[in-house]
Amino acid sequence: MEIKQVKINHMNNPIGFELNDLLINCTVQADQYPEDLQKKLTITNNEKNVFETDWQQAGNLDFKPIFKLQSKTRYDIKIELKSNQQIVSQTAFFETGLMNGFKKSNWVGTNDASVHGLDLIKQFNLPKEVNQGRLYISGLGVYEVYIDDIKVGDEYLAPGFTNYNYYVQIATHDITKYLQTPGIHTIRIRLGDGWYRGKLGIKEHGGKANQYGNALMANAEIDYVDNAGVPHTIGTDDSWQAQTSPITHSGIYYGEDFDETISAKNLNIKTFEQPTKHLKDRLSLPIKEHETFEVQKKIITPSNGVVLDFGQNLAGWVTFQNTLPKGTKVELEYGEILQNGELYRGNLRSARATFTYVSNGQAHIVKPHFTYFGFRYVKLIGFPNDIDLNDFQAKALYSDMDAIGNIESDNKLVNQLFSNIQWGQRSNFMDVPTDCPQRDERLGWTGDAAVFAKTASYNMDTYQFNRKFAYDIAVEQSINDGEVPLYVPAVDGDDGGKAVWSDVATILPWTSYTRTKDTSILRQNFGAMMSWVDWVHDYAKQTRNEFLWLDADQLGDWLALDTEDIMHLKGKTPDELIASAYYYQSAQIVANSAAVLNAKREHEYYQLLADKIKEAFIGEFFTASGRLITDTQTALSLCLQLKLYPQGDQEVLTNKLVERIEKDRNHLTTGFVGTPALLPALSQNNQNELAVQMFLNEDYPSWLYQVRLGATTIWERWDSVKPDGEINDNGMNSLNHYSTGAVMQWAYEYLLGIQQDTEQLTIKPAISPKFRTMEGHTQLVTGQVRVAWKIKDQTGTAVHLSLDLPYDQPAIVELPRTNDWIANGVQHQNGDQLSAGHYEIDYQPLVPFVNNFDVHTALVKFINNQTITKKLDQLVPFWGFLNLPGNMEHFQDYSILQLSQEMKGIGFSPLTTEQIKQINQMFMDYETEKNNKG
Repeated sequence: MEIKQVKINHMNNPIGFELNDLLINCTVQADQYPEDLQKKLTITNNEKNVFETDWQQAGNLDFKPIFKLQSKTRYDIKIELKSNQQIVSQTAFFETGLMNGFKKSNWVGTNDASVHGLDLIKQFNLPKEVNQGRLYISGLGVYEVYIDDIKVGDEYLAPGFTNYNYYVQIATHDITKYLQTPGIHTIRIRLGDGWYRGKLGIKEHGGKANQYGNALMANAEIDYVDNAGVPHTIGTDDSWQAQTSPITHSGIYYGEDFDETISAKNLNIKTFEQPTKHLKDRLSLPIKEHETFEVQKKIITPSNGVVLDFGQNLAGWVTFQNTLPKGTKVELEYGEILQNGELYRGNLRSARATFTYVSNGQAHIVKPHFTYFGFRYVKLIGFPNDIDLNDFQAKALYSDMDAIGNIESDNKLVNQLFSNIQWGQRSNFMDVPTDCPQRDERLGWTGDAAVFAKTASYNMDTYQFNRKFAYDIAVEQSINDGEVPLYVPAVDGDDGGKAVWSDVATILPWTSYTRTKDTSILRQNFGAMMSWVDWVHDYAKQTRNEFLWLDADQLGDWLALDTEDIMHLKGKTPDELIASAYYYQSAQIVANSAAVLNAKREHEYYQLLADKIKEAFIGEFFTASGRLITDTQTALSLCLQLKLYPQGDQEVLTNKLVERIEKDRNHLTTGFVGTPALLPALSQNNQNELAVQMFLNEDYPSWLYQVRLGATTIWERWDSVKPDGEINDNGMNSLNHYSTGAVMQWAYEYLLGIQQDTEQLTIKPAISPKFRTMEGHTQLVTGQVRVAWKIKDQTGTAVHLSLDLPYDQPAIVELPRTNDWIANGVQHQNGDQLSAGHYEIDYQPLVPFVNNFDVHTALVKFINNQTITKKLDQLVPFWGFLNLPGNMEHFQDYSILQLSQEMKGIGFSPLTTEQIKQINQMFMDYETEKNNKG
């Protein structure tokens, strides 16, 4: 057995973070895990024990040490695991920050509003080599620090995006390696406008400047300890020098102007009162450079321009090796797509999204500093014709989260879709979960975060990222009496209190808890979670029913295709149905959270509220006979997923959803709300093959439509690009949104079958003959769970499953089309529980897995097959009508089941359940016989 990783509050060796509710755990890996495993934790400071456990039974691999943390202190950790007197161990560390804010420094800067780039400089003398150096720093807007012209650390866009009026984060940097040489050293804090001062928001053209302030400033303390153990401190004060920066202008939307030929001008330095209510040790994960992309193609445009294609849409920037003569000015314009051979930037709206550079003539790597771009293509302006493509690289920029999950299948288009979803996540997890990385927006839209939260947590370790964003949400709620804005931080208005979007206040903490079993995020946010539900309840009390969310302005099923909205922005599912459903869900989440936290009174109250909402929902949105008042895909899926229907009506509602999908030619019509619910509603109600068929559609509208058109990220709209490659020019069209990528949650939970709730792990793969192989993994609390299945032969009569269950994660295993199976040579009944370990599972399905047609398949797929059509002539009452001249051509895009509903108008009764079974069995027999012959 091997200890793979030790984490402190879900982070790797964190320095300077706020470390409330300390949690230390590890992950392990082995083929089989011992039952008598014991664990031990030791925490030391300067080799002195500050906390130590006895050997204890390892029911899990978590430790929650309770002792008083000291500021600016490193703690070394050792975890030991023992079985049969054999011990394995692993070490890690964490280090506290200031904990109570700056003590020996001031906020310094300039109040000259004309300055958009500022350097704060201090020379200091080190009399001898030091043992340890630490820099504690914050800045407004964004900053980078240099010691002797060498950048400190590898993060960018610090201190991150917060409501700076409420709190500002302090980072801690280990600068020991920069202080090894005695003598004079120079520290330079370089500042740009960033989110603090640059144009931001969407309510004014191109955003509004100075959302949080109009002066660039910073606060820093340098602590170092010499060889004699004597501490020394240098703080920011009016003895520092202020100068203009070679970065003359920068902005999140604007881009950056970087001129290395201009001479710095001295500025008057000013000290400031603390510009925020709270100074906190950091919550934000650092934003770092990650993947590097080389130029895939150099394109000469019809206008004789030069465009570089990096092959992947991403968020970040392009770096290049400077070979330009001194004084040469160049520009890099960023964009996501080509149109008519030229770089298209119309969907950026007012975002300038350009990097300009004036060369100092020296060879070095040039990159932006205080901005980022959403792009695949970059247009070069002012460069010589004979550029070396090897000098240019694209760097992906996003918050530093571990990648923990992935899925691969035998379908290349599906694999590309999963890659697109993950790149949409990377591109938009930039300290806050933005909606897009390219245009004049890039705000922390709450709805996107809510619907994608589970998918995000399967792909990457999002716990600390979510913890920071949940805190940001709670900050805005504290200002608005519990109401949650549409985007957080709420930079330019008070628009909020809308279903789905604002429900992020409950969804995000609950998702993080269910994925990690760490209750600290619930404790941190329980008050905010309650205050959101209370806000809705207080609003509802002013309407005709306090248990429904009525008479409110909502965004509804945003960008759904069944729209009747005059602006074509939201679907026809009633806003009040969606809002009331999410009202119920949030109330239930709060009740469940209260139970986890053992808050009995709150649990009883919110459970009663949730029950009342469900009762009122059924009374309002279902007729006396049990019919839902609307038949949209979104409404039906949402009710099925949340179990909001009269008792016993699950099958009726499922059949209505299938009927609705058939009317829509087996294609989705859902938007923001319905898309994440659609396929799970089908798969969990015995309609997995229909779900897979819809998932695998390649024509519009579908997930794979965009893949076939060359997408490398997820689009904002189902038709962001038309079939001819022309972009949909409608003023709101990002090619790097991620919300509809929430379908990957369905893939983890159904195609792979990893179903994790608060109490039990179940492995229940929805094996489909439309795939031959499926493999994937994600991280659980103690290690990785991996599932790989394959249909071993063309006849679909042999299935193999490879399964890895991490320590302390037994799982109930339920496999389709069988009553029993063999795992590692041992016979098991379906539904048996397997303990942690590695398993090879084989079984023969009762019904073969063949890539068969069924009643949902469009006629065009098989109408030229005489064997099938002869049998359908005997099984389908209206088949003769279809064979009348011109009919088959007219109806070929419809399925048998859809036509069954439509033929009522000309005297045919809809197919019965028994007839449907006979037709599906015929298709199955045909495929089996064909494969046997083959």
